[in-house]
Amino acid sequence: MTSHPLHFRVQCKLPVLAFVALMSGLSWLTAPMLAAKDPVPSRQASAKTKASPPAVRPAPAKRPDPRYRPPANFAELQAVAGEVAKATGRQINWHLALGENPGPLARVRGNLDNCTIYIHPVAAQKLPPNTWAFIFGHEFAHKVEGLQSHGKASPATELKADIAGARYAMASGYRLEAFLGWILTEPDQHTDSHGSPHERANAIAAHFGIPQRVIQAETRRYAKNRATH
Repeated sequence: MTSHPLHFRVQCKLPVLAFVALMSGLSWLTAPMLAAKDPVPSRQASAKTKASPPAVRPAPAKRPDPRYRPPANFAELQAVAGEVAKATGRQINWHLALGENPGPLARVRGNLDNCTIYIHPVAAQKLPPNTWAFIFGHEFAHKVEGLQSHGKASPATELKADIAGARYAMASGYRLEAFLGWILTEPDQHTDSHGSPHERANAIAAHFGIPQRVIQAETRRYAKNRATH
């Protein structure tokens, strides 16, 4: 059993989320006209004239920026987890389920043949999908990289899972600097088993060569966003 690198515990009421999808269509009107002096068209030509044009389908909508908004719904979180699991390069039979409240942000149970990631029910409706991508990567890394804790967890093991999980999430198109900025807006809840989230965030940034000014810009963005909501 493992928990998310931040090792937070949360307890509050669930907000209600809604997601609306919009679609647009296009209709066509044809009215073939013949000049009075033209000969009567052949059956083949008439068939071509009367045939309806091919339907025009709207381009699929792009997913909104996942860095600063809450998830649209639980299905979006499942899609994020699926993308990250695929990026591991391993065959994983995984499931996503709501965990306990109060409880950790995430924990994984089982093995690659059958594992379940339990996520906090309130955080599931509030944390940005970009943040969840790195959380899922961390949990998958414990199984894929053999970083399972056969006893007491350690900050060193958790940091290894952070780095491996970050690779999965970045390979799926998610932004590491945004995730690190999010961490630094959270309380630095130090524990013996998981260490300091802020220290680990800085260690991850150093490993991937992300400048501190970039992370600080993301931190300010998250702080401003929280102040207005």
